[in-house]
Amino acid sequence: MHEVSIALGMVDELFRIAKDNHAKKITLVKLKIGKMSGIVTDSLKFAFDAVKLEHHLLSGAEILIEEVPLVYECNDCHASFNAEDIYFPACSECGSRNLKLVSGEEQNIESVEVET
Repeated sequence: MHEVSIALGMVDELFRIAKDNHAKKITLVKLKIGKMSGIVTDSLKFAFDAVKLEHHLLSGAEILIEEVPLVYECNDCHASFNAEDIYFPACSECGSRNLKLVSGEEQNIESVEVET
C-alpha cells in the first residue's frame, strides 16, 4: 500500500507549509488526485488519518480529495473528452486512438487551511 508513503510525504510538506505560515494547527487539506495517478483515494484517506494522529499539528486535520477525471484531446480532430477507461481509449468524435492526455495524472495539495 504505497498510499502510506504518500501520506508520510504529505506530512513533511504540510509541516513545511505550516512553518512558512507560522501555523499552530492545520485544519483542512484539499487534494487533487487524478484517476490515472495510481492512488486509491480511500486508502490515502485512511493512511493520512492514521499518520496524522502522531502529530499534534495535524491531529484535527480533515482531508478532502477531489478526483480529477481523465480528459483526452484527439490529435486528429482536436476534440476533448472525458474517458472512464484508462486502457486504450478512443476519441468520442472520430474514433481515433491518437490522443494526448490533458488531465488525470494529478497528485497535488490544492490548498491547506491553518490556524495561526
